[in-house]
Amino acid sequence: MSDKFALKWSDYQSNWNRSLSGLRKDTDFSDVTLISDDKVKFSAHKVLLSSCSNLFKFILKENNNANPFLYLSGVSSVNLEYLLDYIYRGEVNLFQEQLDSFLDSAQKLEIEGLLG
Repeated sequence: MSDKFALKWSDYQSNWNRSLSGLRKDTDFSDVTLISDDKVKFSAHKVLLSSCSNLFKFILKENNNANPFLYLSGVSSVNLEYLLDYIYRGEVNLFQEQLDSFLDSAQKLEIEGLLG
């Protein structure tokens, strides 16, 4: 029997983080459009939204539209921008006076890491 080799990508995590951050700006592969309460459109990726939110997973799981439009009632464009930054980059920077509204939106959308 021959030897078995394990190959590991040493900077896999940093490459993955860089790729996700790049996808946030690049709309070439986006496949869902989110519309905020104040009617601003954002392009996003179903697989990322679904991996971070049971609500998005529930909505998108059986949706057969190639590029669905989701209207997010009660979620402002400012908060949606911050939430997408959080989903794609794993962190977000905001002011203390924005925190309660941001967390309320995160609760509505069931964003992992921001619940409870």
